[in-house]
Amino acid sequence: MRGRQIRTFLVVLGITALVWLAVAMSESHEYTLAVSVTPTGFDAKRYAVSRVDTSLTVQFRATGFNALFLSLREEPPVLQIDVNGEAVRRYTRRRGNEEDLYRTVAVVDIAPQLSEQLSSFGVSYVGSTKDSLLLVLNERASRTFVPDLGALKINFSDGYGLYGEPLVTPAEVTLYGPRDVLETIEHIGVKPVELSDVRQSGVYQVPLDDSWSTLGDVYSTADHLTITIPVKRFIERRFTVPVTVADVDSSHALRLYPDHVELNVWVSQDDLPTVSAESFSVTANYADILAGQQHLKLRVSRFPYNVRIRSVSPSQIDYVIIK
Repeated sequence: MRGRQIRTFLVVLGITALVWLAVAMSESHEYTLAVSVTPTGFDAKRYAVSRVDTSLTVQFRATGFNALFLSLREEPPVLQIDVNGEAVRRYTRRRGNEEDLYRTVAVVDIAPQLSEQLSSFGVSYVGSTKDSLLLVLNERASRTFVPDLGALKINFSDGYGLYGEPLVTPAEVTLYGPRDVLETIEHIGVKPVELSDVRQSGVYQVPLDDSWSTLGDVYSTADHLTITIPVKRFIERRFTVPVTVADVDSSHALRLYPDHVELNVWVSQDDLPTVSAESFSVTANYADILAGQQHLKLRVSRFPYNVRIRSVSPSQIDYVIIK
């Protein structure tokens, strides 16, 4: 009988404690919470962060249940602040030869943002122990390079070739970092890539060679290039073209042997109707005659951009000066 009374007492005591705990946890009280602060809206590659407020302690009002829920989160709530926002004050300060960029925001101006974010957890923002948040940026030194595509190998299928110039995006790549480190970097290239059996136009992603990243705190505006390669089917054609001499002295008459050469070219199948012998010019240089050269080297000085020169036969000619 006595044991039954003790058990009954303990059950009543437990229920009373649970009721009291539920009532207590349902009441609203003020608590404190550390909110993580993340600045956004600036180029983290171009600018180094020298000072930043990364947390903000706030007071909020909530029931015990909601406060417990917040305390059990693995990560604190994150407050993102756009440094270009209207509430952010911007100014600069000189420090020797460098300039510090200051970004400050009053906590009272971001109170609506805090209230909205905390309301998603069922709590009400009350205030903060800090008046403002600060971010100080320093612009890194920079160098701009035109990427070297020498490590990119393109193997076209038989009868196909490059039609015009490839389009490279971005055309320039900028590196940011310590000035003394940047001065040691001579060029930026791509990693070795080989494209095989290319027979149609396409867009390719080619990674940049980032060997410079081992030199220190250096950042790049790009980690790869987008290369558009125009491709056409080409047909071999042969044209007979007269040879002229550039910058020749009009007081001298020249005889060229031979005075015509054969051009072996590749022409895009689409451009065949528009390409003729008149589309080309083959010239020798009069300076070679003045220098006493026995044979004149030839070059194709004019040709359509969409034609690929395969050979010039002969590649050099003889001459006689008639005075």
